[in-house]
Amino acid sequence: MLKIILDTDIGSDVDDAMALLFALHSPELDIEGVTTVYGDVELRAQIALKLIALDGKKGIPVAMGVGNPLLCEREIWEDGIEGKGFITGDESDLFSSDEHGVDFIIRVIHQNPNQITLISIGPLTNIATAIIKDPSIVPEVKEIIFIGGMARVSDNSLQVPAIEYNVRCDPEAARLVFQSGMPIVMLGMDVTRRDSTFINRDDLQTIKKVGTPVHLAAADLLEIYWEYLQKDGSWMHDALALAFVIDRSLVETKKLRVDIETRGICTTGLTLVTDKKESANTEVGISVYGERFIQMFMERVCRQY
Repeated sequence: MLKIILDTDIGSDVDDAMALLFALHSPELDIEGVTTVYGDVELRAQIALKLIALDGKKGIPVAMGVGNPLLCEREIWEDGIEGKGFITGDESDLFSSDEHGVDFIIRVIHQNPNQITLISIGPLTNIATAIIKDPSIVPEVKEIIFIGGMARVSDNSLQVPAIEYNVRCDPEAARLVFQSGMPIVMLGMDVTRRDSTFINRDDLQTIKKVGTPVHLAAADLLEIYWEYLQKDGSWMHDALALAFVIDRSLVETKKLRVDIETRGICTTGLTLVTDKKESANTEVGISVYGERFIQMFMERVCRQY
């Protein structure tokens, strides 16, 4: 089994919750724990704990990480729907770990050298802080799979924002991680935001018809988020990281150089991707087999245990 830590800002875009459900239903994955990052990390931990409990998987540790960006100089953005319709205040039996998320990451990596894949589906603050606190984890990480950034090397590059959200929230943390020497895979928005990685109301009904508590909750979360967006569907960006760990043929990648802009007046948070073979530091996604991914996504999410 593949040992992973899922580092997430669950509770904003619904794709984090769906990614967690995907992971819970993938027998190839050994979830060592979930760490929450950015903003209200306590609320995010409650969301993760409740999904895990509804799926009958109590026992997977959830640890609260860092709420503020690395330099504490940037405003925290929240969409205001975190926990809406899901966290009621009656979750008195759900307890996050007493261990800080950063310490959890450091400890688990040292206990499993070269075995832990960090699945980062939010800002990179927890991982950057872990590197600062204990640089000796760098050679012991198997790999980071990061959903974020923008390569602008695909035919989808003009259909997405210039600066991607997970990097924009904490560009200094992203810069530190990309310069750390850890093996990194970056699956940027120009890969994850494709027509073929989008789920719609037909898919929602398929999930709802499974009928278990966790599937009904997932359907509710999808509906709340889509109502917020005023759309009839959304992209499953974050689940692609987990699918890729299991089946790397889902995404075509290329070894490239990634640098993070942190000082530009208009470009802070920009991911600068260049074809510098001598200094390449990242395996960058350049295309995705989206139909195959969504087929896998729906099959995993709709499983019952």
